Amino acid sequence: MMAAIPMWLIAAGTATSQSTVTNNQVQAGDIFASQTLDVVTNSSDTTAVTTATGNGLTGSVVTGSVDIQSTQSTAGQVGATTTINIANDAGPSLTSTTAATGNTGDAGIDGGGAMTGSFVQSATGGPIYGENQINGANAETTDAAQATQAMANSQGFGATGSSVNTTVRQTSSVDTTADGGAILGYVGDQGSFSAAAVANNVTSVGVSGSTQTLDVTQSNTGALVRGAQFTNLGNSQDTNTSATATANNFNATNEGGDFTVGVNQSNDAYVRAQGEETSYEFGGATVSAYGVGNSTFAGNSGTSITLNNTQVNGTGGVESVASFTGDNGYDAFVSSTAMGNAATGYACSTCGGVMNVHNSQTNNGDAAAVVNTSITTGARSVRGTATAVGNNASFYVTQPNP
Repeated sequence: MMAAIPMWLIAAGTATSQSTVTNNQVQAGDIFASQTLDVVTNSSDTTAVTTATGNGLTGSVVTGSVDIQSTQSTAGQVGATTTINIANDAGPSLTSTTAATGNTGDAGIDGGGAMTGSFVQSATGGPIYGENQINGANAETTDAAQATQAMANSQGFGATGSSVNTTVRQTSSVDTTADGGAILGYVGDQGSFSAAAVANNVTSVGVSGSTQTLDVTQSNTGALVRGAQFTNLGNSQDTNTSATATANNFNATNEGGDFTVGVNQSNDAYVRAQGEETSYEFGGATVSAYGVGNSTFAGNSGTSITLNNTQVNGTGGVESVASFTGDNGYDAFVSSTAMGNAATGYACSTCGGVMNVHNSQTNNGDAAAVVNTSITTGARSVRGTATAVGNNASFYVTQPNP
């Protein structure tokens, strides 16, 4: 679901040294970032970026090995808010990005060395929220891109021709919400509108013969994880509205060496994803909502993968709602997915890949997926898909993509 951290490490070297990092960060107060942008007519591009972060850590080595011991805790609210008001013309490109994060860390290694370490992140106290609103009922633009994100805890790893052996412990007891809204009169070409909320997030990418051993524990005891995107358009060409809500997310891939993963996820929150779009006249409209309590994705395009996965989703329930309403247009695709627990693992068939998987999933709550589609005059193609699953697991050995 979430994008893997960029592989910014490009230099190669010989592992000849050992680096150590000890990081202890405590954010006790509130963190707020907000902006309001008023536009009448703009002949150039309109761009707004708003970010709020409680604690951030970035560490990388291109020669030698590194051991990182990191502890991050956020006890206050973290909020990022953006409002754009457009009277007539936003210009050829309209971009609005808003992100609120309690604790975040990125760690990378290149050159054949080893990364070891322990990463502890906790979010308590106030909510983590991102709010992003575009107001332009009579306004036009050629391309529009709106993205709203909220994460309580996030940790990423990257390795190129190296090894990673780390433990991650993430706990969140706060509400995590991402709310996006857009009102525009005319989108001439492409429009992308998204909102994503994640309480605990871990990503890792290993390439060029890397090996990884990851031990991850994620616990969310907050009351709510919500990702909601509402898009209202007068006339649009090609648009995509999406909403994602995930209590605990783990996403890791590897290329080459052995890949050993242990994941333990528990969620007590109510998880809600809601994506809605209206467009009076439309060329192509895609609306999706994806809500999941616990999600694990682990794949190795290499020799072997060992995956021990335990997921427990509580009684709060998971609900996903996707809706589209249009008067006259061509193609509309609306999909909604709700899952208590989801797990996917794979190995490479052309590499002699072997899987060793132990999977345990328990869902104690409801899962509901809803799709609403209404076309007044007619359309060339209309498709709707609603999928609700308590526990879903998929493990396979396959040929990697060329």
